[in-house]
Amino acid sequence: MIVLFNVKITDIRMGYPYTRGGWMPNPERFDVFRYCLASTAVLEPLVSKFIFCITLAPELIHRQAELDEYINSLFPAEKLELIWQRCDYGRDWKRVCDQYLTDPDEIVWLACNDDHIFIDNDLDTIESAINWLTLDPNPNAVMYYSHWPEQMRMSRHYNGELTSDGDFIRYEWETYDGIMMLKAGRLKDYWLRDYGDAQMFKVDYLGAFHGYVCPGPVYAPTKEIVRHYEGYSHVGTGCDNIAPPLFIPPGFFENDIKIAVGFQERDDSWTNFNPSSEWLYNFHPNGTDYRWVEEDIPLFWRSRLGKITHSPDYDTNFMYQARDAAFLAATRVPMRCFDIEFTHANHHPKEWFRKNLFSINS
Repeated sequence: MIVLFNVKITDIRMGYPYTRGGWMPNPERFDVFRYCLASTAVLEPLVSKFIFCITLAPELIHRQAELDEYINSLFPAEKLELIWQRCDYGRDWKRVCDQYLTDPDEIVWLACNDDHIFIDNDLDTIESAINWLTLDPNPNAVMYYSHWPEQMRMSRHYNGELTSDGDFIRYEWETYDGIMMLKAGRLKDYWLRDYGDAQMFKVDYLGAFHGYVCPGPVYAPTKEIVRHYEGYSHVGTGCDNIAPPLFIPPGFFENDIKIAVGFQERDDSWTNFNPSSEWLYNFHPNGTDYRWVEEDIPLFWRSRLGKITHSPDYDTNFMYQARDAAFLAATRVPMRCFDIEFTHANHHPKEWFRKNLFSINS
């Protein structure tokens, strides 16, 4: 698999209606990108090449050497291609793709955003995605790795079917989002047309502005593996207390993350897990950070952990049940996305998520 980032790092946002609690940490985008890169680095055992096409905004250009050093500390030199210029036009994309994507069947992890964080606790789903996409005879097959609550609703709406291993729901859809795994041949074909001086720094623009047509099978994972740092308030308020914005754990960059599991009261100097909490921190200043259990700790946190502590009255079975209820709630969030209105009804059955639930398997 090849990882290909095409991003501009800037604190000037594009005006999307994302919301986060005013009491939540809101770091500079430079640090959000560093956090995203750290999460991506754990994919390395499955990756043949990391290609980063990065533009720093004028207010951040003085930090290029710092970011260069950081990236080189995360990724092996023999796998790293660092290009200090984002692909802004179709011709830029074509040049990069022609140079690095020589095998049309190789899988590409495409990231046209700087803030989609790999939060899975292992690489099993990614390895499975590589296998499924490789075996799928359709050259347009993709795995949509982020916006999980939306993908659960869309895959049900389009009558998706569970794969034999339970890792994905496969359905037919047309999408160009720059947050997917896809075959290199599909990505290269995007740039056969001459788009002139049209802005093309996100592949999303293919369908939105240029009438590109490319339907195909979509594999939606049956667990959340990536979350948008800003959360999903763009589809309504339903996600705010279910799959909210992320924040960088205290102590992350110092390799001293402290996790408190199962406590009713939050501690701002720790990262707080309590699956049974009524509120998440984004929704209420006294809420917990995540409705996770210890097994859910993201893979990229594990080398940076300091301490983990459990509440004195921690009940494993009760916490597993509460965690699974929160997991399933994220598959049933009422929302409006892609001009479709979703309610609590018409969702995938609980059994489709069996392999990712603790209480159903205990």
